[in-house]
Amino acid sequence: MHLRFWGTRGSIPTPGPKTAFFGGNTSCVEVRTKSGTTLVLDCGTGIRLLGLDMLSRPGPHRIHLLIGHTHWDHIQGFPFFTPAFLPGTELNIYGSTAFQHSLEESLSGQMQYSYFPVKLQDLASRLHYTELEEGFFRIGEVLVETQYLNHTAPTIAYRITCDGATVAYVTDHEPFWNSPGPIFQHPGDQRHIEFLRGADLVIHDAQYTSEEYRTKLGWGHSPGDYVTDVAMAAGAATVALFHHDPAHDDETIKQIQEIQRARAAAARSSLEVFAAAEGMELDVIGKGWEKAVVQVSALERRPVFGRRVLIVTHHRADVVAMEQVLPEDGLVLTAVSNGRGAVEMAREVRPDLVIINGKLTDGDSASFIQQLRTISDKSDLPIIVLTEAKSESEMLYSAESTATDYMARPFGPPMLRTRVRAWLARTSGPALFPEELPLTLRTAEKSKAEPVKEVESVDTKPDMDIFLSGSPFAALTTEQRARLIARASEHTYTSGQVVIRQDDPGGTAYAIISGRVRILESVPDSPMEMFLGELGPGEIFGEIGGLRYRPRSASVVTLERTRCLSIPAEDFVQMLRESPELSMALLRVLAGRLYEADRLLARYAPDPLTGLPGRRAFQEVYQRLTAGAKRRRASVVLLVIDVLHLKDINDRFGYSVGNDVLRTVADALIESSRSSDLVARHGGDEFALLLIEAAANDAELVINRVQQKLRQLAIYRNLPLTIECHCGYAFSQNPPDAPDELLRIADEDMQGKGSEKAK
Repeated sequence: MHLRFWGTRGSIPTPGPKTAFFGGNTSCVEVRTKSGTTLVLDCGTGIRLLGLDMLSRPGPHRIHLLIGHTHWDHIQGFPFFTPAFLPGTELNIYGSTAFQHSLEESLSGQMQYSYFPVKLQDLASRLHYTELEEGFFRIGEVLVETQYLNHTAPTIAYRITCDGATVAYVTDHEPFWNSPGPIFQHPGDQRHIEFLRGADLVIHDAQYTSEEYRTKLGWGHSPGDYVTDVAMAAGAATVALFHHDPAHDDETIKQIQEIQRARAAAARSSLEVFAAAEGMELDVIGKGWEKAVVQVSALERRPVFGRRVLIVTHHRADVVAMEQVLPEDGLVLTAVSNGRGAVEMAREVRPDLVIINGKLTDGDSASFIQQLRTISDKSDLPIIVLTEAKSESEMLYSAESTATDYMARPFGPPMLRTRVRAWLARTSGPALFPEELPLTLRTAEKSKAEPVKEVESVDTKPDMDIFLSGSPFAALTTEQRARLIARASEHTYTSGQVVIRQDDPGGTAYAIISGRVRILESVPDSPMEMFLGELGPGEIFGEIGGLRYRPRSASVVTLERTRCLSIPAEDFVQMLRESPELSMALLRVLAGRLYEADRLLARYAPDPLTGLPGRRAFQEVYQRLTAGAKRRRASVVLLVIDVLHLKDINDRFGYSVGNDVLRTVADALIESSRSSDLVARHGGDEFALLLIEAAANDAELVINRVQQKLRQLAIYRNLPLTIECHCGYAFSQNPPDAPDELLRIADEDMQGKGSEKAK
């Protein structure tokens, strides 16, 4: 692999004569493989120089941009990355989801008109976003592995293996424990070392000296001594000191470099140490280490919303600090003051994560850890211990009491928040949303200023009404009914709550006791949702996920206050094996759903020629999208595009060419719009494009983009003609409930433009 540093600075650019050698641009590293794959690590201001250099290279460019996190110094160069403005560029962007923001939202935030003259959606290149968790994925021949770092925001490291070599890119990161190497006892540091294991080059955050770090605890960056020590512990060949502090001039960085070289020599290590410098290039020659260090997919989303966190501490100030940050991620908090109360509450709450003070009023945390895991029936239940000192003296070493993680008090709430998010993602099963919890446990919807309350016991005894006549369960014997509900629980949902989300893991079947739900299926790469039906008392849903061992195929939303019985999928499947009557009842249910699905497909099937939604589907999706826009007080633009002379094209060139023209127009509209917009074939030769959160001046920009894309595609596909279209648009700050009025205005605008051209 060939590597070049385009930006090495942290926090803020520092150009000037005193930073000329190591550079003043913020983080950006380019990696190129022998086969020509281009990876770019972070897009600080250094990416501007990389973009200018790429203009001299043959195009079109296909770039994979890997972003560690979305703090400004790691994304601020993106608006100045010239290839992103070129129509032929394909830019694949990877990164961790920021708090409450998607990757796309984080990048577009700095490109609002208030800060920058060009919006993200106005870029001519093709942008693709992939949000990552811990795990691995591949980019062609390149193996990419990720791991969460210890920072104040969700941040991931990248381990890149290709051409027989491995490069680990690790910034921004802080030691989990302020203890000297070379032996690291903290489980977080041990995970970190294993991630770096055997790397040929480690590019690591080394922003501070050890003296500076004493006053920077909780800021999310590493001292140089720690970097050298973990690189030696991991058996890395070379380490590049990176993310230089803006206060460090060239002379200071040279001194840090020499200190760390001497540290490695004193340990009799073969580790090579250098400080990364802007413009430095090197070929990474590997030792043949290509063993994967992680075993799960980084592309599998593991939502933390709705997870239950049990807080065990008598320090009220700690609870208040957690209340200020954790509910923002939709986490459901329950606080108790002592260990015995935690054990009792764990029976009720079944927490997904526990934060426990090391010293409690009724004993040490060690005496309660195994009890909490046993009661919660989770051997891997993540438990974070809050200790009183930053050393391994309070760590728990016995097999029965080993904690998952440790944080010193006083802790930084942002750092704790990222730790909690990382551990929940690592150990996540099917997510429970607040509406799935007993009413007294719901806190995710509350104001973050409202304190977490002590939770009283809740009666969740399953209701027997589901066994009445007409229910699929009616034929079960009394003994079978008792076994079926032995591990079941009852939940009440308010109107409009999501019970199941599409693509979530399927581990539970549901039976409706009272109320009604609606089933919706999202269409891939489209804002469309297909209505599949409604269910009422005595009916079941969610059972297909358990039968197929696949993620949920649709979402289920309540239409009114609804009570459901949730049954573990394995219990439901076992009962199907035992009861032919229940199996037959389920077959009748599935047969009815297939019949209804066929009827709906005939009504709402996409246009077979272009694959776009038709007129009827456009009407329904328009209502849903504009309703959301009105809630956000966002404006919309509706474009209509009319293909000219389609009958003449069919008569002269044949219907196959006419069909190619329609497909080309559809593709041009898709490639010129965002995935959140709605593209539809509204008639034989007419298309509609609904732009959400768009301004009036965006219309002409998109129209020009569509016209340009039409010309490119027509040439690329060797069409024997020039595709001509008339376009019109309507803008609304308060879109009407139905699209008819906007369609009329857009059509009048189109006709007016057509008349002007005719003159």
